Amino acid sequence: MNANHSLIDSLWDFEENMTLLMLNLLPTVIAPKAYRGRAAIKAAFTKYYENYYELIGSTLIRSHLACAQKWGFIADDIANFEISTLFLATTNSVPTSFWQLSYILSSPSFLHHIQKEVESIVKKGNGEDGTEEAIMDITLFQSHCPLLVATFHETLRLINAATSVRAVVEPTTLTSSTSSSTFSLKSPSVIQLPSGITHTSPSIWGPDASSFTPERFLPDAKSKLDKETRRKQNQGYFPFGGGKHLCPGRHFAMMEILAFVAGIVVGFEVQGMDTVPERAFQKLGTAVRKPVADVEVGVKRRAGWEGVKWRFEGGRGRLDFKALGTDSDDE
Repeated sequence: MNANHSLIDSLWDFEENMTLLMLNLLPTVIAPKAYRGRAAIKAAFTKYYENYYELIGSTLIRSHLACAQKWGFIADDIANFEISTLFLATTNSVPTSFWQLSYILSSPSFLHHIQKEVESIVKKGNGEDGTEEAIMDITLFQSHCPLLVATFHETLRLINAATSVRAVVEPTTLTSSTSSSTFSLKSPSVIQLPSGITHTSPSIWGPDASSFTPERFLPDAKSKLDKETRRKQNQGYFPFGGGKHLCPGRHFAMMEILAFVAGIVVGFEVQGMDTVPERAFQKLGTAVRKPVADVEVGVKRRAGWEGVKWRFEGGRGRLDFKALGTDSDDE
């Protein structure tokens, strides 16, 4: 993508109408931009491997290729696999980063507090080439940046609309824990669990369930919840799925988004984000909705952070992902 920036547009064209392509019905007619976008990305991946660029690529890319070749997949298959990897790694994390920044930047109090948190885990120094560096230790998010982490979870609670899908493999009867209602599930059948229902339920989160209140995810606030409320919130919050179907990339996604948001909040001034944009209608297959229209903002370096080169590392802290909220035993 560094060599051909148009591939970025191709990815979003593909994402925009991916579900129409899944119908496999006259794709060039009903979803021409998505079809061309997918074809462009596939061609780029094919060329990438033809030129052995994986030899200077990441460990993930080399491991993907080695595994695919081990099981006899051809180049065309591998290019298709990589489209899926690229799609999963970007099309949810990018809009999530946008919404988290929107909520933070539109609140001067949140912005100021989080800037102070992040500044405590950033140290400045000079790189090998003499350039001033700002080095952020991402393993200190949990211990030093509780409000930043809380805004991440509150953002996911409000904007994540993923749907978990389960197959009923044998006749099952479910009984409500709060009433005498029962539900009979026949087999074979498929059930869907839309996270947006429980994520905004007043019976789980209280009367302010529809408002952005990240304080609810702060460790002190959670520790004061009664046992029943804590159980309902643990079970009712599943942005990454649940059980054995938990998203395998959830830890990376969380650290990636937090690092990006933290870097923007501390290193840059963003003008024009005074309110949180309206969310667009959710399309089938979309986990995180986009804004209804493009949002124009002005971005410049913050005073004292001009010219620094950002670097992210880990080591001084320790991360407990279950405590961070991405590893729940409840489904």
